[in-house]
Amino acid sequence: MAVEGHRPSPIGRGMSTVIRTVVQGVWLGWKVESNWTNPFVFLTYLIAKPIAGVILVGLVFVIGSSASGMGSREDLFFYVFIGAVFFIYPATMTVSLAYLVHEDRAKYESLKHIYITPASLTPYIVGRGMASAINASVSVAVSLIIGSIIFSNHFSLPLSIDVVRVDYPALVASILLGVAASILLGIILYAINLITFKLQYSLAEYTTGVLFLLSGVVFPTSMLPYPASLIGGALPTTHFLNAVREALAGDHAYTSMAYLLLSTLALAVISLACMNRVESLARMKGTIDRKAEY
Repeated sequence: MAVEGHRPSPIGRGMSTVIRTVVQGVWLGWKVESNWTNPFVFLTYLIAKPIAGVILVGLVFVIGSSASGMGSREDLFFYVFIGAVFFIYPATMTVSLAYLVHEDRAKYESLKHIYITPASLTPYIVGRGMASAINASVSVAVSLIIGSIIFSNHFSLPLSIDVVRVDYPALVASILLGVAASILLGIILYAINLITFKLQYSLAEYTTGVLFLLSGVVFPTSMLPYPASLIGGALPTTHFLNAVREALAGDHAYTSMAYLLLSTLALAVISLACMNRVESLARMKGTIDRKAEY
């Protein structure tokens, strides 16, 4: 009597499909973003812009503190510098995912093929977001090292990070939650661009600009007028940057991490509901395989 082999449950097959889609999205994202030139040119491109942005923010701090006559306070420099460095994560990932619709639909004309695969678009977007997070991690690490060397040696502004006091578990957990929140925000931008045209550039730039202003990158959100301060206090990017600063300083970061977790969960509900609704609209309007002519 033959014994029938074990068959995976529908839930198991579904999870396997989702995982494969995420992995393939990571692999494809890495290939698309890195395979257009040789590794040296790609690495230069990967780190040049973020380093320039971080150094620019640092120089603005030096010039502003000198002009105000308050001197170069190391605690304020730490706040500004760490905020500018780790803001690379949401800035890089939101721009990448906002542009993804145009890339797949108009440039490579592959969105219609991706859409009819067994897995939905969401795991694919998550995979592409994770590939962007890997690139952002390289930019963050290099910017942190080079920026610290430049400002400590030439402007007498050492970055006060005691490697012994750093709360490494809180730092890693905060970065992972920050990456998740950035991917969820990218899903919302992807959904908007799925039913619109010619917004991928402006929408991404407007979003990163608003996040830079409201997320406490260079000054606390409490300095913003109401209701901007209320909006900034609800953003996961605000709590992400606060948690990273506190973890690097060796302070108690778990309150900020709790707020980061709650705001990320709320963003997950909003982004997934938005994506499901937009997919239905995109099918009815025929925007999934429509090619925009410029």
